[in-house]
This record gives sequence, C-alpha cells and structure tokens, in this order.
Amino acid sequence: MTPESALKFKDTPRYMKLVATCFSLGIALVLFIWSIFNYQPAPTIYGPRAIYSIIVLSLTLSLLGRYLLLRVIKRESGITHVLYQRLPPSWHALFLIDITAPIYLAAGVLVGVPAAVLTALITQVVLQIFTFKHHFVSLVEASYRIASTAVVVLIADAVFLLIAGTQQQQAANGYNPLSESRELLGCVVAAIVMMLLLTLASLPTLISSGAPAIGQFSLPDTFRTAVITSWSAYLRSPVLRFQAMVLSVGPLLPVVDIYDNVVAEVAWLFFLVPLFAIYYLALVSTRLSIRTHALQETLADLNSARRRQEELRGYAMLITRVQEEERRRLARELHDDTAQALIALALGLDGMGRTISKLDLPEKDREWFASLQNLASLTLDGVRRACRDLRPSVLDDLGLRAALEWLSDSSSSRGVPCTFTCRGNPAPTTSEEEIAIFRIAQEALSNIWRHSGATQASLEVEYLPGRLQLSIHDN
Repeated sequence: MTPESALKFKDTPRYMKLVATCFSLGIALVLFIWSIFNYQPAPTIYGPRAIYSIIVLSLTLSLLGRYLLLRVIKRESGITHVLYQRLPPSWHALFLIDITAPIYLAAGVLVGVPAAVLTALITQVVLQIFTFKHHFVSLVEASYRIASTAVVVLIADAVFLLIAGTQQQQAANGYNPLSESRELLGCVVAAIVMMLLLTLASLPTLISSGAPAIGQFSLPDTFRTAVITSWSAYLRSPVLRFQAMVLSVGPLLPVVDIYDNVVAEVAWLFFLVPLFAIYYLALVSTRLSIRTHALQETLADLNSARRRQEELRGYAMLITRVQEEERRRLARELHDDTAQALIALALGLDGMGRTISKLDLPEKDREWFASLQNLASLTLDGVRRACRDLRPSVLDDLGLRAALEWLSDSSSSRGVPCTFTCRGNPAPTTSEEEIAIFRIAQEALSNIWRHSGATQASLEVEYLPGRLQLSIHDN
C-alpha cells in the first residue's frame, strides 16, 4: 500500500462508520418489528405480565451496573466531570460484560424468543443511550452493540427452543422429568452458545479500541495484527471469565416457573443479587489489575533508573580512575624529567656561582646571576608542588586521613592556615572513594586560597555509621 492509498484509507472510516451505523440500526429495527408481531404471552399464571417484569428487571440491573462502572472509572481517572476522551483499553473491556445476558436467556425460556429479543433491544437501547450521553461510547459502537446483542439473543434462545420446545408445547405435553431435563439441557447449551456469540461479537469493538494506527502498514498486515493482538489479549483477560460467571447463572433462572405467582416474583431478586455481585467483582478485579500494572510500571521505571544510576556511578568511577592514572603519569614525568632537569640546572648554577664569586664582575652581573639561581629554585619548588597536587604520594602510602592532614598543613604555605579535625573510627574505603574525597577537599581549599580572601580555614572529617562526613569552613 502506497502512502497515498494509506492516507486515503485513513479517511474512509467516516463513511464506513455511517454505513455500519445504518446497517446496525436497520437490523435492530427489523428484529424489533419481528418480535412485536410474533410475541405471545407464556401459558403460565404470570405469563401475561412476565415480559414487563423481565424488562423492568433487565433495565434496572443494566443501568445500575453501568452507573457503577462510570462512577468507578471517573474516580480512578481523577476526573469529576464528563469524560470526552477515549477510554483506555483496560477500562474499555469492561463495557463488553453483559450483566443482563442471563435475563435475556430466561426471557426466552419462560416467555419465548420474541420476548427475549424485545427485552434485549429495549434494554440495550436505553443502556447505550445512557452510555452515549456520557461520551463513553461512540454512535457506531452503540448501534453495533444493540444489533449484535439482539442477534446473539435470537440465536441462543432459538437453540433452546430447538432442544426444549416452546412453552405451549411443554404445557401441552405436561411437565414431566423428561421435559424438565430437556429444558435444563437447552438452558445449558443456550448459555454456552450465547457465551461464544458474545465473545465473537466483541471482536470488532476490541479491534477498534486496540488496533495499531491504520496506514502505517498494509491493510492485510494491519488487520491480521489487530485481530491477533486484540483477540489474544481478550482471551487472557479476566473479562471473559467474568462473563462466563454471569452466564453460569442463566440455566438456574428458569426454575422460577415452578413457583406460584407471588413466590416467582420474589425469586427473581435472589438471582439478581449474584449477578450484580459478579459484576462488582469484575470492576474491583479490573481496578486492582490496573493499579497492579501501574505499580509494576513504576517499579520497572525505578529499576531502570537504578540501573542508569549504577551505570553512571560506574562511568564516573571509570572517569575518575582514568583521570588519576593520567595525573599519576604526569606527576611521574614531571618528577623524573622536568624536576631532574631543574635540579641539574640548579646545581650547575650553584657551581657557576662559586666560580663567579672568585672573579671580579660588576655588581649588576652578580645580581642578574643570583636572580637566575632564584628563578631556578622557585621553578623547582613549583614543579614539586605540582607533582604533589597531581598525585600526593601520602595518599597511596599512608591513606586518606594522613592525606587530608597533609592537605590541611600545606594550606599554611598558601597563606591560609587550616586546622584539621578527625572524629570517629576510620572505616575502610575504596581507592576511588578516597580519591573522590581528597579531590573534593583539595578543590574546596583551592577555592578558599584563590577567591575567599579568608585568613583561617578548618577541615573536619567525621566517620559515621555507614557514611563519612566532610566539612570545610573559612572565616
């Protein structure tokens, strides 16, 4: 796919969404008309008004569950007003749990397939309008959920009808153990079929919410990657297991038809409680999963930062080691070459001075020669001082405390007397740590000598449990 065609493909979803929305609403409208014209009350004592009770219970349960979901999402996201941005996939999957699926199944078992389809359509229309009003679902997704749920209910309850027969047939044949067994088998098979169909119906929503950006790859690669990624993630997610737990209640709901009018009305409430409890458990589980994932990401960031810190510390130690090696090399070269040459020059000038003293030279020439001797001596002292500053031998020979004390004593020669204090029991330190501490003290005293204008300084070292404290002050 060329970039031009990829860009053109990215512009087509507006037309595709319109087509998908109209197609979904058309299917929903056809199923609604079919269910109205084919609805027949069940031949039971509460059959004529069973459809109304089921619809009210379905609406109540679905709206209560959706309200709880939106409330939890807003609380977890920290936003108190209406959310307009797209939900993250972790929360989006919770909208795929259909808490009222067992009620649709029970409507088909107790009343009939048209009643079940009608219940699903009315419930989903109200539920999706409520969700769309709060901007948690798009129009195309809402219309798709309405139509797909109605189709799933139609197929699942038709499977039950195929196995167990209609309520009229069961009433004509009389209720016997065989018919009750067929009814129970039909409920179980219909629940399994509904579970499979709900899983398949969730695939387009999963792809639209978790697919990579279309247009970056070719169309077959994009679709294949989106399907595999979204499908595998959904099959591993706890959402699928909670949907199965919700549908597991479905085969138990038809038992209310063995009770009389009053008891049957109350019996529904005992089945709605575990449905809502399972849905609430799904919300809590997802919230804990998201928090655990966030904690894992935070721990991964901390571990990564710790690794970077260790790498930086190792790099700093390496730089320090290389610098000290270079300082040692320069100090050795200055001592072995430059200092020795200056010593030889000073000895030569001393010998010449003794010879010149026996000659009758003008006073001006004698002063000039004496200045040369003094310059050679000062240069030799400067080179020796540079050797000590580059790499003091006392640090290698006697350790950190002796090196810091020597540094404090040498401050007097720079015009700023410095007192040295050491407290605590010296703890073992690595050579890199000793070098770093010595260089810090050396640089601090150097700043005092050059810039502070102080007349007195102090260097204090205190060995504390697990650490060393270095303090440098001036007046």
